[in-house]
Amino acid sequence: MASAPEVERFEGTKWEECHDFIAAIRARALWEGKQRDPGWMADFAAPLFWGKALSWHGQLPRDVRQDWFELEAALLKRWSPPEDDDK
Repeated sequence: MASAPEVERFEGTKWEECHDFIAAIRARALWEGKQRDPGWMADFAAPLFWGKALSWHGQLPRDVRQDWFELEAALLKRWSPPEDDDK
């Protein structure tokens, strides 16, 4: 049996790290059969926030911290790629 996909902690250094984090959480949830369980995904991600990302996460409303789909939207809003990267 294949091992679980690795998920590294998220420090909030740049948007590429954020996108990698989101993809890793999604992959792990799929591997666990939890891809449709936003509470499980948010709980799994919570201890992986580190440094300034942890401070940011701690200031989010509880309903956002407890629902992966809401949390993912907040992550993408906070760590979005620069407008020039669309080209």
